[in-house]
Amino acid sequence: MLNGAPKGGINYPSSDRVCAGTHLFIDMWDAENTGNAEAIEAAVAQAVHDCRATMLESSYRKYSEDGGVTGFAILAESHICVNTWHEERMVAIDVFFCGSLDPYASITALRDVFRPSRIDIIEHKRLLGTRITHPNIVEALQPKVFSEIEVEHVLEPDLKEVER
Repeated sequence: MLNGAPKGGINYPSSDRVCAGTHLFIDMWDAENTGNAEAIEAAVAQAVHDCRATMLESSYRKYSEDGGVTGFAILAESHICVNTWHEERMVAIDVFFCGSLDPYASITALRDVFRPSRIDIIEHKRLLGTRITHPNIVEALQPKVFSEIEVEHVLEPDLKEVER
Protein backbone atom coordinates (compact mmCIF):
# COMPACT_ATOMS: atom_id res chain seq x y z
CA MET A 1 0.00 0.00 0.00
CA LEU A 2 1.16 3.53 -0.77
CA ASN A 3 -0.55 6.35 1.12
CA GLY A 4 -3.58 4.14 1.81
CA ALA A 5 -4.14 2.89 -1.74
CA PRO A 6 -3.38 -0.67 -2.83
CA LYS A 7 -0.53 -1.05 -5.31
CA GLY A 8 -1.82 0.02 -8.70
CA GLY A 9 -4.94 1.52 -7.10
CA ILE A 10 -6.20 5.08 -7.31
CA ASN A 11 -5.76 7.24 -4.23
CA TYR A 12 -7.31 10.68 -3.69
CA PRO A 13 -5.24 12.14 -0.85
CA SER A 14 -6.44 15.14 1.10
CA SER A 15 -5.01 18.51 0.10
CA ASP A 16 -3.66 19.28 3.57
CA ARG A 17 -0.74 16.85 3.24
CA VAL A 18 2.83 17.60 2.24
CA CYS A 19 3.65 17.53 -1.46
CA ALA A 20 6.88 17.56 -3.46
CA GLY A 21 5.91 20.64 -5.45
CA THR A 22 3.27 22.67 -7.24
CA HIS A 23 2.58 22.23 -10.96
CA LEU A 24 0.57 24.85 -12.83
CA PHE A 25 -1.07 24.11 -16.16
CA ILE A 26 -1.68 27.48 -17.82
CA ASP A 27 -3.72 27.82 -21.03
CA MET A 28 -4.02 31.10 -22.94
CA TRP A 29 -6.30 32.05 -25.84
CA ASP A 30 -6.18 34.89 -28.39
CA ALA A 31 -2.51 35.33 -27.52
CA GLU A 32 0.04 37.57 -29.19
CA ASN A 33 3.72 36.79 -29.90
CA THR A 34 3.01 33.07 -30.33
CA GLY A 35 5.57 32.87 -33.14
CA ASN A 36 8.26 35.04 -31.52
CA ALA A 37 10.81 32.67 -29.95
CA GLU A 38 13.04 35.52 -28.73
CA ALA A 39 10.18 37.28 -26.91
CA ILE A 40 9.04 33.99 -25.36
CA GLU A 41 12.57 33.15 -24.21
CA ALA A 42 12.92 36.61 -22.62
CA ALA A 43 9.55 36.25 -20.88
CA VAL A 44 10.45 32.83 -19.48
CA ALA A 45 13.79 34.22 -18.24
CA GLN A 46 11.85 37.03 -16.52
CA ALA A 47 9.40 34.49 -15.06
CA VAL A 48 12.30 32.45 -13.67
CA HIS A 49 13.74 35.62 -12.12
CA ASP A 50 10.34 36.66 -10.70
CA CYS A 51 9.98 33.24 -9.05
CA ARG A 52 13.52 33.40 -7.63
CA ALA A 53 14.30 30.14 -9.39
CA THR A 54 17.66 29.11 -10.86
CA MET A 55 17.97 28.66 -14.63
CA LEU A 56 20.30 25.81 -15.60
CA GLU A 57 19.68 25.80 -19.36
CA SER A 58 16.99 26.48 -21.92
CA SER A 59 16.12 25.71 -25.52
CA TYR A 60 13.55 27.24 -27.88
CA ARG A 61 12.50 26.11 -31.33
CA LYS A 62 10.30 27.85 -33.89
CA TYR A 63 8.83 25.27 -36.24
CA SER A 64 8.46 27.31 -39.43
CA GLU A 65 8.18 30.91 -40.60
CA ASP A 66 4.51 31.00 -39.57
CA GLY A 67 4.69 28.21 -36.99
CA GLY A 68 4.52 28.00 -33.25
CA VAL A 69 7.29 27.80 -30.69
CA THR A 70 8.24 25.20 -28.11
CA GLY A 71 10.51 26.31 -25.30
CA PHE A 72 11.85 24.52 -22.28
CA ALA A 73 13.70 26.01 -19.31
CA ILE A 74 15.42 23.49 -17.06
CA LEU A 75 15.63 24.88 -13.55
CA ALA A 76 17.41 23.74 -10.42
CA GLU A 77 13.91 23.59 -8.93
CA SER A 78 12.24 21.83 -11.93
CA HIS A 79 11.03 23.41 -15.22
CA ILE A 80 8.94 25.81 -17.27
CA CYS A 81 7.69 24.58 -20.65
CA VAL A 82 5.90 26.70 -23.27
CA ASN A 83 4.10 25.41 -26.38
CA THR A 84 2.39 27.79 -28.80
CA TRP A 85 0.05 27.27 -31.72
CA HIS A 86 0.74 30.40 -33.78
CA GLU A 87 -2.03 29.82 -36.32
CA GLU A 88 -4.59 29.34 -33.51
CA ARG A 89 -3.13 32.02 -31.17
CA MET A 90 -3.09 29.50 -28.30
CA VAL A 91 -0.47 28.85 -25.62
CA ALA A 92 -0.03 25.92 -23.21
CA ILE A 93 2.45 26.42 -20.37
CA ASP A 94 3.65 24.10 -17.60
CA VAL A 95 5.29 25.66 -14.55
CA PHE A 96 6.52 23.11 -12.01
CA PHE A 97 8.55 23.95 -8.91
CA CYS A 98 9.69 21.58 -6.22
CA GLY A 99 9.80 23.00 -2.72
CA SER A 100 8.39 26.32 -1.61
CA LEU A 101 8.95 28.53 -4.67
CA ASP A 102 5.80 30.31 -5.84
CA PRO A 103 4.90 29.25 -9.41
CA TYR A 104 2.17 31.91 -9.50
CA ALA A 105 4.90 34.57 -9.58
CA SER A 106 5.65 33.44 -13.17
CA ILE A 107 2.24 34.50 -14.49
CA THR A 108 2.86 38.24 -14.83
CA ALA A 109 5.84 37.88 -17.19
CA LEU A 110 4.06 35.23 -19.25
CA ARG A 111 0.82 37.21 -19.41
CA ASP A 112 2.75 40.35 -20.43
CA VAL A 113 4.38 38.68 -23.45
CA PHE A 114 1.27 36.89 -24.72
CA ARG A 115 -1.43 39.45 -23.72
CA PRO A 116 -4.21 36.83 -24.01
CA SER A 117 -7.92 37.54 -23.82
CA ARG A 118 -8.36 34.52 -21.52
CA ILE A 119 -6.17 32.58 -19.08
CA ASP A 120 -7.14 29.30 -17.41
CA ILE A 121 -5.00 27.83 -14.64
CA ILE A 122 -5.16 24.40 -13.07
CA GLU A 123 -2.97 23.74 -10.02
CA HIS A 124 -1.77 20.24 -9.23
CA LYS A 125 0.16 19.29 -6.10
CA ARG A 126 2.74 16.74 -7.24
CA LEU A 127 3.32 13.63 -5.14
CA LEU A 128 0.74 14.79 -2.59
CA GLY A 129 1.06 12.87 0.64
CA THR A 130 4.72 12.08 0.04
CA ARG A 131 6.75 11.29 3.14
CA ILE A 132 9.77 13.51 2.58
CA THR A 133 12.75 13.09 4.88
CA HIS A 134 15.68 14.89 3.21
CA PRO A 135 16.38 17.89 5.50
CA ASN A 136 16.88 20.41 2.66
CA ILE A 137 13.55 19.45 1.07
CA VAL A 138 11.72 19.42 4.41
CA GLU A 139 12.94 22.99 5.06
CA ALA A 140 11.91 24.11 1.55
CA LEU A 141 8.40 22.73 2.07
CA GLN A 142 7.59 24.89 5.08
CA PRO A 143 4.30 26.83 4.74
CA LYS A 144 4.41 29.75 2.34
CA VAL A 145 2.22 32.60 1.14
CA PHE A 146 1.37 32.71 -2.56
CA SER A 147 1.48 36.04 -4.33
CA GLU A 148 -1.79 37.54 -5.48
CA ILE A 149 -1.95 37.88 -9.25
CA GLU A 150 -4.99 38.92 -11.24
CA VAL A 151 -6.06 36.19 -13.60
CA GLU A 152 -9.35 36.33 -15.51
CA HIS A 153 -10.32 32.70 -15.04
CA VAL A 154 -8.90 30.26 -12.54
CA LEU A 155 -10.24 26.75 -12.93
CA GLU A 156 -10.17 24.25 -10.10
CA PRO A 157 -9.82 20.63 -11.18
CA ASP A 158 -13.11 18.76 -10.93
CA LEU A 159 -12.16 15.77 -8.80
CA LYS A 160 -14.86 13.20 -8.11
CA GLU A 161 -14.82 10.40 -5.60
CA VAL A 162 -14.42 6.97 -7.13
CA GLU A 163 -16.76 4.30 -5.81
CA ARG A 164 -14.77 1.68 -4.01
